[in-house]
Amino acid sequence: MTKKKLFTLSAAALMVLGAAVSCGGNTSSTPSGTTSTGEIVKPADNASTKEKVAYAETRTYEELVELAKEEMNASNDTFKVLGLTSALKKAVTQLIDKYDFLTDKNTYVNNGYKDYTLLTALEPAENTYVADFALTQDERSIADYHKSNILVNFVPKDYKECGLSESATKPLQGIHFNKIFWTNKNFTNVTGLTLHNIWQMAGGKYDSDNKFVKDYSEEPVINGKNQHISKVSFQSPVTEQINMSFLVSCYADKEQNRIKAAYKDYYGKDWAPNHGYKSAGEQWVAEFVNNISNWHKSDGDAMKTNQLSTDWNSGYVYYGAYAKMKDAAGKYYTVEGQATDPILKDLVIAEGENKGKINAMQTVKWDWEIKGFNGFFYTMDSQIVNNAKHPYTACLFARYLLEPDFYTNTIYGSSTPNENGTKGNQYGYYFPGRMDAYGTEGAKVTTNSFDWTKDKWQSISICEDYSYLSTVRAARVASIQALVAAASK
Repeated sequence: MTKKKLFTLSAAALMVLGAAVSCGGNTSSTPSGTTSTGEIVKPADNASTKEKVAYAETRTYEELVELAKEEMNASNDTFKVLGLTSALKKAVTQLIDKYDFLTDKNTYVNNGYKDYTLLTALEPAENTYVADFALTQDERSIADYHKSNILVNFVPKDYKECGLSESATKPLQGIHFNKIFWTNKNFTNVTGLTLHNIWQMAGGKYDSDNKFVKDYSEEPVINGKNQHISKVSFQSPVTEQINMSFLVSCYADKEQNRIKAAYKDYYGKDWAPNHGYKSAGEQWVAEFVNNISNWHKSDGDAMKTNQLSTDWNSGYVYYGAYAKMKDAAGKYYTVEGQATDPILKDLVIAEGENKGKINAMQTVKWDWEIKGFNGFFYTMDSQIVNNAKHPYTACLFARYLLEPDFYTNTIYGSSTPNENGTKGNQYGYYFPGRMDAYGTEGAKVTTNSFDWTKDKWQSISICEDYSYLSTVRAARVASIQALVAAASK
């Protein structure tokens, strides 16, 4: 990602920025003005995106609908949405069905971006029109784009009624996801190990010059078995920015206790500064990166294909998006030796169009109890793009994503059913609003009955933190990039 140009703030803007920092995140500027009776005045048509978003923040849901209707009826342009998930197309379709001022002809969705390509596509918005709305991930990058006037945060007036805390609005949460450490169900048979501690994927020695050496011969032994895990597959944080945010988050002060506790559990001694490491998180990241043996290109391919069709007997620990379970749910394979394999023989489908095959989702082992953390819990955030042609419609869309109707109609699927056979919340997707809320059609927002709850995942994960990530210096990122470059040789 390219560096952003510095920009000059007026004294008034500096006051607004100071207020934003005191809250721990980006906010819009104050509405453009009020009447003598205190009524907030709608900004002029040529007002900035920030001014219009600030006005929208004072409006009720019903008033947002009217603003969007007026805006779209007066426009000859298309309402443009960009993002990383197919849920966006479904959401726009729902709004088209709900409001007659939106149609197939005056809306456009591009949800085909990858992590860094979406960020790159948004960069010109500092000076020109790119889109109206973006559902984007990686709050470290979002913080940068707030400072660079590329993205504008919107906080709905009724966010508390939606079940959001104030911190969940800065930036405004759209959909929660998580990346986790997982294996296939053959992992223990192949390695003789369980995945029980993050330090199993780190460790190593240091020579007399304090240089790291890939020698794991003296790692802890349990029941006569060295506990080090030598095969770890990870997507490069150089291109997958959310993976970089996971790694830099391990340096945060608030995460050190859990990382040190895992260290003591694994090595039987307290962590102390060593070999130049100033924190347990810094040491874990350095040793983890040095231990990565495979840099996979796609989390989806790893889960829906590789772990069963090519890596069944390889003993890998993968780190990737848990949401890719939905992709694995639709993939079926015939695996050499499946008739006699102690696990696969019981998973072979007996009849139907996939007779003789195995469903890839059934071979994923995701529910390890890992000391330290199971992964990274993060959010795709709803953002208004600077220079938007339809900022009020974008605000309405951001607010609609917090409706139970959006979530149950979009994220629930028959490929990941609940235990009773009903459509279930897809694995790895979590509603940021109030759990157990009901949509207008009676569907209830819940976690899939086979999955862990959102609260549990948050408690056992490193959680994305805008207030911390917005302070991360480029030097920290560069140091991790250097580690990756060295480990990739």
